[in-house]
Amino acid sequence: MAESRDQVLIDFQAVTGIDDFDLCTSILTQHDWNLERAVNSIMGFGSPEGSGFPVDEIGPSPAEPSLEDPMLGLNRDLRAGLFEGAGVSSRPSEHGASDMAAGPSYSSSSLNYAVRMIHFNVEYRDKNTPVVLPDNETVGKIKEILEVELGIPKDKQELKGLVKRKVDDSTRLSDLYLPRENSLYLLTPQITNPTVNKTQTQEGEGTSQGLEGEREYMLNITYNDGMRSKLYNLKFDCNKTVRDVKQSLNSLTDVPVRHQAWSGWGQPVSDQDKLYSCGLKHPTHELEMSRSDDTSNAKVSEPEEMEVDSDDEDTGLENFSLEDDLFSQEEPRTSRRLEPLMPDGVEDEKTALTQFSQEFVNRYGECRPQFFLGSLDDAIQESLAVKATDRKLLAVYLHHDGSIFSNVFCSQLLCAEGIVNYLSVHFITWAWDLTSSSNSTRFIQTATRHFGSLAATQMRSYTQDQLPALLLISRAKATNEVIDAIQGHITLDEMMTRLIHAVDVFQGQKQADIAEEREREARELIKKEQDAAYQESLAADRAKSEAQKLEDDKKKEELDRLMQEQRKVEDEKKEEEQRKEAISRDVASRVPEEPSTDHKGKVSRLRFRVPGGDVINRRFLASHCLRDLLNFLIASGFHIEDYKVLTTYPRRDVSVLEKSATLESLKLYPQETLILEER
Repeated sequence: MAESRDQVLIDFQAVTGIDDFDLCTSILTQHDWNLERAVNSIMGFGSPEGSGFPVDEIGPSPAEPSLEDPMLGLNRDLRAGLFEGAGVSSRPSEHGASDMAAGPSYSSSSLNYAVRMIHFNVEYRDKNTPVVLPDNETVGKIKEILEVELGIPKDKQELKGLVKRKVDDSTRLSDLYLPRENSLYLLTPQITNPTVNKTQTQEGEGTSQGLEGEREYMLNITYNDGMRSKLYNLKFDCNKTVRDVKQSLNSLTDVPVRHQAWSGWGQPVSDQDKLYSCGLKHPTHELEMSRSDDTSNAKVSEPEEMEVDSDDEDTGLENFSLEDDLFSQEEPRTSRRLEPLMPDGVEDEKTALTQFSQEFVNRYGECRPQFFLGSLDDAIQESLAVKATDRKLLAVYLHHDGSIFSNVFCSQLLCAEGIVNYLSVHFITWAWDLTSSSNSTRFIQTATRHFGSLAATQMRSYTQDQLPALLLISRAKATNEVIDAIQGHITLDEMMTRLIHAVDVFQGQKQADIAEEREREARELIKKEQDAAYQESLAADRAKSEAQKLEDDKKKEELDRLMQEQRKVEDEKKEEEQRKEAISRDVASRVPEEPSTDHKGKVSRLRFRVPGGDVINRRFLASHCLRDLLNFLIASGFHIEDYKVLTTYPRRDVSVLEKSATLESLKLYPQETLILEER
C-alpha cells in the first residue's frame, strides 16, 4: 500500500506541479488517495485558460499582508469585520498601522491552523477589483465585497475561475486549496441591460453589464485570397481575444496578423478585446478575412481601438505602445511559409520524425511533448516490450494539417504544461503525420502488424475532421491494445481526466504483470537451484563409480531374475490369449445370424466404437437378448471381462445388466451407439 501511495503522490505532483509535500499529502488524504478526484478538485489552479499549474504560489505557510496590500483599500469597517471573524486583530498598533501588518494572530476558540491570505483579482468588464481574504472565509464573502465595490447584488453574481467543481457561497476557501494569487471572472447573467455607465462605475454605484454566462462561439470565417474562397469553422471560448482569432488564421492561411483585413465584427474592435465584448452573435457568427498588403493602413485603421477611459489614460497609451512593439517584434515583414511536419513518401522514419519534431517546435514552441525519434517498432520495444517494472504507456499522436482542430489541439492541449509533464512521466510519445496518403498507408500497415486488423481498420476509418487523435496503447498478456483514442475536439480538462484514467487502468495491469514476472523469476530460480543440485548429484555419482562396480554382479543377477519373471509373465499372457481365442471360437457358434437389410421385423441397428477409433456395425433382432450381443463382442475379440459396454446418453454399462433381457427392453432399439471402454 505504501508503494502505491508513493506512486500516487509522484503522479499528483507531476500533474499539478505542486512541490510542497505536506500540501499534496493533505489534498490526497481528503480524497482517499484517489488521483483523479484529487486532481479534479484543484483543476482551477493556474491561469483561466488552464495552461498549467503554478508551483511557486501554493503552500500552507501564512502570507503576511503589507501596508500596500490591496485589502487595505477596502472599507475599514468591512475589513475589520472580516478579520475579526477570522480571529485576526485589525486594531491600530502603536506604530499607526493595523496589527494585521505584523502578521495574523490566532483565536484559540476558532483557529488551530495558520491563516493564509488569499489574493483575488476579479475581472468585470474592463475593471479589475482586488480582493484579499483569509482562507477561513467563504466564497460568499468575496461576493459581499464585490457588492460594496461594484454595486452588483450578491444574488446576481456568478464567479468563474475558482475551481472546476461546483461550489456555493458557504464553501470555505481553505477547502479549495487555492494558490496565493488567483484570477476570477465576475458574470452577471441575470442582468440583461448591455449598457455600461462609466460614471456610475467611478462613483461606486456599479454596472449592469454581464457576460451572460460562459460561452463558446463558432466562428464561420471566410478567407478570400483574391482567387478563391475557403471556409474555416473554428470554435473559441468567449474569454479569448481578437488577436487569438487572428493568430489562428495566421497558422491556417499563412497570412500575418498585420496583413489581415477583417469584416463582420459586431462593432469596432481591437486585438486585445475579448470575444464576449465584440458584439458577436451566439452561438454562430459569420466573419470575412482577406489579405491586405498595405501595412501603413493596418496600424491606423479603426481608430476606435485607441479610445481609453479618462481614468485609465496612461494605461491605454502604454498598451498602445506595447501593441506597436508586438507588431514590430512578432510580425516580420517576410512571413515564413509553414513547412509540412513530415515529407511525402517517408523512407527513413527516424529522419522523418526528426523533421516532425523540429517543425512542431517552430509552429507551437518549445513546450511540447518529447517525441520518440525512431520507428514505431522501436517505440513499442522501448515502452511496452520491456520488463513490467520498466513498462510505460505508449501515446501515438496522429496529425493531419487539413483538420480544423489540429492547430487548436496542438497549441492549447497537447502543448499545455500540465499535459506535457504528465506525458513525460507516464508515456513514451510517438508521432506521425497522416496528411500525405502514402504516409497514411505506411502507418496503417505498421499499425496492422502491431495492433491487429480490427484496430487498424478503425484508424483507417478516421476522417479528416476526426483528426488529430492521441491513441493510448497498453500491453496485456503480451498483446498491444489501444485502450483510448482522444480526438481533437476534446477540452483540456477532459483530456487530462482521460489520461489519468488510462494510467490508473495501466497501473493495475502493470502491478499484475509485475507479480507474474516475480513468480516466473522465482520458478526459474528454483529450477536453477534444482539443476545445481542435480549437477552436484552427478559429481557424487562419479565419485562413487568404483564402489558401484562391486555391485554390478548383483545387479546382473537381479536383471536375469527380472527377465525370467518377464518371460514367465509373457508366457502366462500368451496362454491367456490362447484361452480367450478358444472362448471366442466357441462363442461364435452361438451368435445369431445378422438379419438382412430388408427384414420386415423389428431390427436393432447397433454401432460399436472400439478402442483405436474403429467402428463395427451390426444388426440384431429387437427380440435378441443381451447375451447374444455380448457373445458377438466376445467372438470379435472383445471379452466382457476386459471391456465395458457403455451407452452414449444416458451413460450406462449394459454389460452388467440382465443377460436375458431383450434389446428392445434395454432401449437398444431401433438403433444405438455403444462404446467399448477398457476396464
